[in-house]
Amino acid sequence: MIALLKLVLVFAAIVLLLSRKWNLGLVLVLASLAVALLFSYPLGLAARDALWTTGDWLTLRLALVVVLIMTLGEMLRQTASMKGMVEALEALIANGRIVIAALPALIGFLPMVGGAMFSAPMVDEVGDRLEANGARKTFVNYWFRHIWEPIFPIYPSMMLGAALLGLTTTQLASASWPLVIASVFGGLFFGLWGLPRQGVSPPEPTTRAHSLRTLAASTWPIVLVIVLSLALPIPEELTLVASLLVTIGLMMKVKRIKPGEIWTIWRERIPWQTVAVIFGALIFRRVLESSGAVVAVSDALTYLHVPVIAVTFGVPFIAGLLTGLMAAAFSIGFPVVIPLVISNGGLTPGWTIWLFAGGFVGTMLSPVHLCLALTRVYFKTEWGPIYRLLAPAALMTTTAAAVVLLLRG
Repeated sequence: MIALLKLVLVFAAIVLLLSRKWNLGLVLVLASLAVALLFSYPLGLAARDALWTTGDWLTLRLALVVVLIMTLGEMLRQTASMKGMVEALEALIANGRIVIAALPALIGFLPMVGGAMFSAPMVDEVGDRLEANGARKTFVNYWFRHIWEPIFPIYPSMMLGAALLGLTTTQLASASWPLVIASVFGGLFFGLWGLPRQGVSPPEPTTRAHSLRTLAASTWPIVLVIVLSLALPIPEELTLVASLLVTIGLMMKVKRIKPGEIWTIWRERIPWQTVAVIFGALIFRRVLESSGAVVAVSDALTYLHVPVIAVTFGVPFIAGLLTGLMAAAFSIGFPVVIPLVISNGGLTPGWTIWLFAGGFVGTMLSPVHLCLALTRVYFKTEWGPIYRLLAPAALMTTTAAAVVLLLRG
């Protein structure tokens, strides 16, 4: 019981510091120090764990991939590829309901900071034609922006979640894909149901061939990353790095982007605090395990007879709800709950999706989630109408995870 109280104290300190806008990576390093002190783990060993984790190939690879992804995102934004993608999509699809959902979903294929705000003006324009209110536009823009996060391997949070679960991104995606299906249906039922197929002022007509060419010219970097990640005959841990490097190199040639522009992106556009989260999360996991904190807390929960199904969903859910960060939900929650359900064969698909769903749903419901907070302000909407759409969609996603757990747990 004392061990559980100690960890609750650490979690409370994490939430307090994050509420004061501290960087998550730094907070997790400080949390590692607190765990070492509270659980009588020698500081020298904790420092050794931090150094080993920082120099570990897994940590360095994840950090490199995150930098490359953000670089590619900035290149696409600067070359107006995303704008062309959206305009072509709107010209090709007559059904306004599909368009208004597809806009944030397409932007969601490339994770970038503030991505929801990129699609918000376009969702606003289409939503006006469909006579959608502010809450509906907020929900659609926010919800469909994140539907790919459980399976898309270039999401930093997905990669971090896979690493913490001891899985490859392919293994995680093969387990968590029902979350995407449920999220799509939740978005359709609670975001699009009742809207007309087309508004009173459709966009200007254009030739289908021109729109297809524009769409292909706009999306080829994203498609190339996906195809190369699946097709390159090299070890899986290298495929995403190689795919991103090849795609960035081709974009520089095709779009005539000079090396100096890449340097400018790294110097001015890359939020390096995001990269720090990778190091902090993996250091926190190692210290939690090495100090015996995880075993002690697991024993305490068993002693209190708290249902495992509640703990394994609830801990990542609460971490995500309080912080609004998927990376925090996973890095704080997973190391604590994994020992409760892991077996000799590793995590089953059922438990994998259940743990992931806890962090995913908690973060999606968080009022401090940056995408939700910014989108709500943009559409000038109150919280109540938004949560009347978010809550049932989140419940549908959670139900899908529960069904998989029952069938494959």
